[in-house]
Amino acid sequence: STLFLNSMYSILCLRNPIVVLLLFLIISLGAEEKLEVNYKERVLLEDFESKIFNSDSFQIQANTDYLPDVRMSKNLTSPDLISNTSLFVRIPTSGSGIPIDLIFSKPYRIEDYLIEIEFHIYSNQANGDLFLYLQDSKFQKHKILITSLNYNGWKSFKVPIGNKVFQSDYIIGKASSIKLTGIQFNVAKKETKDKEDFIAIDDIFIVKRSKYRFSEIGLD
Repeated sequence: STLFLNSMYSILCLRNPIVVLLLFLIISLGAEEKLEVNYKERVLLEDFESKIFNSDSFQIQANTDYLPDVRMSKNLTSPDLISNTSLFVRIPTSGSGIPIDLIFSKPYRIEDYLIEIEFHIYSNQANGDLFLYLQDSKFQKHKILITSLNYNGWKSFKVPIGNKVFQSDYIIGKASSIKLTGIQFNVAKKETKDKEDFIAIDDIFIVKRSKYRFSEIGLD
């Protein structure tokens, strides 16, 4: 019966080139889908649980009269995640619109090609914008907008990186890296001193891929 089916399949394909074309497209799409699945990888960069964060975990650059309160929170975590703690930042009520930089004492190093960074952020309708700082493989610094903080509750944000920064290696096979070095709160001047602004940051994910795809036999 197997021989009969194979014979019928061959006859059908020979007599109907459209069938051949359709089969080719189906096989090609299947291969591309499998490649795409294996092409990207979403990984956890920081969960704010593996280590303790506080003001000493950052180099804080701000007006010394309006330093933020930075600590861990067990009461404010994203409902979209399995999480026990988040990074909580309270901005002084008397802040005068001066940006606040939180520079990680130990930057996050990424050697693969960075496609995007995903943040889970709570805001109490804070009046301002949130940025990230990246250092590319040429050691140039970049300030990239994450979101406006003019909302209330938890939201997730995917920040495309890709070709926004230089990510290539100078020598193939000798990986250079880019670094997530910090975040900035560009706080707008407060209209009233009665409202306290604060945000929380839960898990940070990255989507990455290999910088190069070589065949199994390697480079010629």
